[in-house]
Amino acid sequence: MLRNRRFSCLILSLFLSLPLSAVSIGALAAETPTTAGDFLSEPDSKEHKELRSEIEQLLKEIETQWNAHNLDNVMAYYADDYINNDGLDKKSVSVLTQDFWKTYPDARSSSQTREIRIEGSFITVQSCDTAVGTTAKEMPGIGTKGDLQSVSEGELYLKKIGPSWRIIGDRIDYEKVRVSFGLAKQLAANFSAPEQVRAGHQYSAKLELNLPAGLMAVGSITSQPLQYPQPNPTDAWRPLEGPTLERVMPANSKNRNELLMATIGVTNSARNSLVGIAFLTRRLNVVPPMEEPAEAAPVQKPKEEQTSH
Repeated sequence: MLRNRRFSCLILSLFLSLPLSAVSIGALAAETPTTAGDFLSEPDSKEHKELRSEIEQLLKEIETQWNAHNLDNVMAYYADDYINNDGLDKKSVSVLTQDFWKTYPDARSSSQTREIRIEGSFITVQSCDTAVGTTAKEMPGIGTKGDLQSVSEGELYLKKIGPSWRIIGDRIDYEKVRVSFGLAKQLAANFSAPEQVRAGHQYSAKLELNLPAGLMAVGSITSQPLQYPQPNPTDAWRPLEGPTLERVMPANSKNRNELLMATIGVTNSARNSLVGIAFLTRRLNVVPPMEEPAEAAPVQKPKEEQTSH
């Protein structure tokens, strides 16, 4: 991930904007020089190795409890003041997790840790997470249960509270989910969109299909800010005359992350019988727009200079 580069450029630009008089060259010269390696590399001490091992074990315990669908045990790992980058608190996450397990009673997740950063009593875990499951109910009119596939990448934030580490927040940078019923389970479909857009700016979301012979499709693409509870999308299906459905939409102006959803209905050639349906969702991270520089106010001359001689 490149977020660290963004922060380093911000700090560098701030330093270069300081007047030279604000920096004491003598003081800088008197300091013991620090090599880039010492600054950038975290000391690989025995204490840090033991702590990383402890955090890895903690992550395995959380995953085990999640896959056992033990809500109380899972939520015990969360701090009371937990909040994530979508604005959800601990109570909301608890309700959503319980609803998710009801919808997918056999859901299981797996996490691959990519990096553990230690900063005193705070720890950041970068990971890639996948989940699979089957819906509890069949889709009416199709007669099959749905298959869930999910993948996401993001960060988990931990803090040492008393003797234990607790989750104080998390953020998801990338996420896509697919739920398919009937013949749509074998449908080759790709739903593409940018991962990040400035608030109020337009972007394009594209759905590409490869339909088997003898089948047709109808579909829609919707977008709405992520919130709890999440309202149902309200876009009408339209026939897909070709392999591609594309929409150009504006990101919301309130800096709220969005949920993009492509809905595909697979029909027979006469389009009078639905034989499959798929829901493909993606996360769109919305960031604040760039502020336009304010125009400089005209310089007012001192009164004595304005007086004619």
